[in-house]
Amino acid sequence: MDEEGNRDSRILEGEVPDEMPIDLNMLFSEEKRDLNRLFPDPRFRRFLRDMRRNQRDLERLLKRLESEE
Repeated sequence: MDEEGNRDSRILEGEVPDEMPIDLNMLFSEEKRDLNRLFPDPRFRRFLRDMRRNQRDLERLLKRLESEE
């Protein structure tokens, strides 16, 4: 199997591809606890990062809708 197919199969199996580590402390800077230590699982960190991105996107959409009214 080639490298691309191997990477895709790892993603499907739930493994995190080689990427920059996610720093939850920077992402959730208002939180006083050490989130990196609290959530060491890279898959859960990616989930939290994606959740934060979705929250930001929804807030932008709502602001845009409010300004159009």
